[in-house]
Amino acid sequence: MKRFDCSRERRSETTWRKSSNVWCIKSKAFRLAEVRCMGSRTRPGGGASTLFRHTLQTFMSMSGFMFINVFSAILLSRGLSPDDRGMYLGITMWNGLILGFCDVGIYITTVYLWSRSRDKDRKDVFATLLVWAIGTGAVCVGVVAIFADWMLKRHLSADEKLMAYLYFASSITGPLSSLFSGILAAEQRFSTINLLRVGVPAVLTACWLVYFTADSLSIAMCLATNSAISFLGLLPYLYQLRSNLRSGGSFRWRIFKQGFWYGLRGHGSSVVNVVGNSSSQLLIFALTPAALAYYQTASSALGILWALPAAIGVTSFPDLVKENPKMLHERTSRFIRLTALSTFLGGILLGLAEPVLIPLLFGKAYLASVLPGIILLPSVLFSGLSSILGGALNSTGRTLHNTVADAANVGATLLSMVLVLSAWSISGAAFSVLMGAVMSFAVRFIWYGRCIRRLKPIDFVPNLDDLRELARSTMVILRKLKPLRKSDLSAKGGILP
Repeated sequence: MKRFDCSRERRSETTWRKSSNVWCIKSKAFRLAEVRCMGSRTRPGGGASTLFRHTLQTFMSMSGFMFINVFSAILLSRGLSPDDRGMYLGITMWNGLILGFCDVGIYITTVYLWSRSRDKDRKDVFATLLVWAIGTGAVCVGVVAIFADWMLKRHLSADEKLMAYLYFASSITGPLSSLFSGILAAEQRFSTINLLRVGVPAVLTACWLVYFTADSLSIAMCLATNSAISFLGLLPYLYQLRSNLRSGGSFRWRIFKQGFWYGLRGHGSSVVNVVGNSSSQLLIFALTPAALAYYQTASSALGILWALPAAIGVTSFPDLVKENPKMLHERTSRFIRLTALSTFLGGILLGLAEPVLIPLLFGKAYLASVLPGIILLPSVLFSGLSSILGGALNSTGRTLHNTVADAANVGATLLSMVLVLSAWSISGAAFSVLMGAVMSFAVRFIWYGRCIRRLKPIDFVPNLDDLRELARSTMVILRKLKPLRKSDLSAKGGILP
């Protein structure tokens, strides 16, 4: 078998340790989290208890966001029938798919160009990016409206169809939000970004709670509220950037060309994930709208478990970046054991609880989500381990594995769905997602072994010291929760794989 030319990969990329622009992670939120984490003062090789405390604190902060998402899913499942909820999810999923195609890295391009441009040139940079964002939004609105009408019109009433078009029109806010948040991130002004990251889903969920209490929750109300909040969510950005909006400036083809190609190169991994996720949901939706609702319920039930490997990934990354290369494998093995231990224990507890929790929280109509939820549990473990290996490879300047692993994940998931979805229904969808996670882990496992060091089975087995440290740090956190420092706030932006 031909070995990877790791040295050539290292030479072909910008030296990662010397760059402050980190664009190799799967999602925009994770990119922001890692850029900010690199600026923190986490001591390489720091105490084990400190790492565990930071990880648990990060996990708790992420759990708050998971709670909002799960609570909103419960409201939808209780207030809408499975078919209606599946229809709502299908509309939002289709919108996200087209936006993922059209948004060619506006966020990362904005941060890159804004950080590197001189003050006197920023007027033209802003004008160029603004035209790009508006144009992208307009294209997205047109494409999603044309194709979604063909796909969904037979399922919607006249009022629901009108609200769906209003929701499609709100797609223009996506690229604009990416532009505005990119400028604020480049200027290290994160308060507005963090506020909106929490505030928008919280307000949306609060509105749904009011509708649910008044027994008026419907597809049309959900779409109308989502659209209104999307437009209102731009107001804080417009206020923060009011001076830029008044400064004028001209569209420059040179700036646009530079930014477009930069974003296109750096956004490939994200596009693969967006397309793969949306395509998977399209295949499930093709069964019945209710099937998508059942699958999303099974996935939502895993939210608290997903937060475990995500928190470890965020807190471990600065350690791996600053670690002595000779000690990198030892540190990576430790993070692997921590991920395996916490996710395995959490998965057992959640697996035992799911047969009771899913019908209790979402309703007896969602009993069909229990088996897919249990099948999905191992995918969290494999995805978490893959993320740790990916962080270790990223810390050495190797980033090609991100695109390869994501492509393997999406390819295995879609191929498996084509083969088993019709026979196994949503359980087949859960199995396919598990196969995708296994493939992603396999790619990074091989890549890590070729470029850093071969992993042994013992590297994945927690020892007694890991168990003792986890128990000790958990008790410390439960007794006295310390407020997050500013350097920890990046964890709030982390999202699940």
